Amino acid sequence: MSFWDSSALVPLCTSEPRSILAGRLWKTFSTRVVWWETSVEICSALARIERENIISFQQRLNAERRLELLEKVWVEIQPISRIKELARTFPAKYKMKAADSLQLAAALVWCKEQPKNKDFVSSDAHLIKVAETVGFSVHLL
Repeated sequence: MSFWDSSALVPLCTSEPRSILAGRLWKTFSTRVVWWETSVEICSALARIERENIISFQQRLNAERRLELLEKVWVEIQPISRIKELARTFPAKYKMKAADSLQLAAALVWCKEQPKNKDFVSSDAHLIKVAETVGFSVHLL
């Protein structure tokens, strides 16, 4: 089982240098867990890279179709009070942004706040460092 940050899922939807490694990791884990808002974050990232002319309109649409396939097989952590309680402490404690705080809090709720031997996948170096600090086994794309 593994928890996937949205930054690690964008390469599964697009074609970029990290896509191969992301695909290998995706196949490694039988169960992939994400935060409830992950799809929104991915669509936001896809729209941003389209605006920056990194991908075309058609490539964005294709990426969104791949996202729909991923959504069918991942497990989604729903928003609960404990996630908000944990996430509120992370910006001050770990210098994290709100979205990353929610991702990490959702991961902690998923593993019942026992992250030892639980996998966390991200392409965000700061988020990976914090996830490792709290006890996750980390995989940086």
